[in-house]
Amino acid sequence: MMKSDSWFIEVFDGGKVGGLSFQVDEVLFQGRSPYQNIEVVQNSFLGKVMLLDGLVMLTEKDEFYYHDMLVHVPMACVEDPENVLVVGGGDGGSVREMLKHPSVRRVVLCEIDGMVIEAARRFFPSLSSCLDDSRVEVVVADGIEYVRGCRNEFDCICIDSTDPVGPAAGLFSTEFYSHVRDALTEKGAMSAQSESPAWSMEEVTSIVRNMKNAFGSVHPYIFPIPCYPSGLWSCTVCFRRDRNPVRDFDRQRAALLAKACKYYNADIHTSCFALPNFFRQAL
Repeated sequence: MMKSDSWFIEVFDGGKVGGLSFQVDEVLFQGRSPYQNIEVVQNSFLGKVMLLDGLVMLTEKDEFYYHDMLVHVPMACVEDPENVLVVGGGDGGSVREMLKHPSVRRVVLCEIDGMVIEAARRFFPSLSSCLDDSRVEVVVADGIEYVRGCRNEFDCICIDSTDPVGPAAGLFSTEFYSHVRDALTEKGAMSAQSESPAWSMEEVTSIVRNMKNAFGSVHPYIFPIPCYPSGLWSCTVCFRRDRNPVRDFDRQRAALLAKACKYYNADIHTSCFALPNFFRQAL
């Protein structure tokens, strides 16, 4: 929601809880796609902020927490990933991180909403300029349908989705995760954002349950995102073949990535799987 005094306040749980709030210095873009309302606003501390249906999707200040952890945790667990896919993520941040892995030859970005890509290209070049890389294919299409048509094609798939409502709801189903599994190569890994364990544990456990119905090897992990509800977020990594992500990852590549990343490193990789007791008990 946007108040008349130019302060943005994100509300949670039907308005019962307030989340991030900040002063809007300037509204840079407002648009309505067939799927959602898209806004880009400026704040002197956070930089540019993208809002989808009135919810914060990214800020220039802290987007790296999310993109580092969504991408590098699964990618470091795959030996020499070459063909990789991002479902959603039209801002380009996940693609940017995938291209930091030297073995990558092809990145497909499948985003349902072309207006998100256009807004990112215009206002977030630090994330979206990678979309012009010759290794990147941008596909504006429904990720559910796209993945359904793939078999044994991708070494890593990152589901960079919004919350499980509206056009993104189908990206959290057992059926979709089963198609993702089929789209992976034998050595492949999938990661997906799985909501906040601090404020949305029921959603987290539902998402993880659906993943377990499709994959045998499912591993939630946690990390901070200051501008997301509660500041504590989770992703979950799944493998087509059983793996232990704490042990079975390329520590040497993780050390090299740390030189190019603001958050991810080998120690973060191992420690993010150390879940607090309330999370373990819920699972």
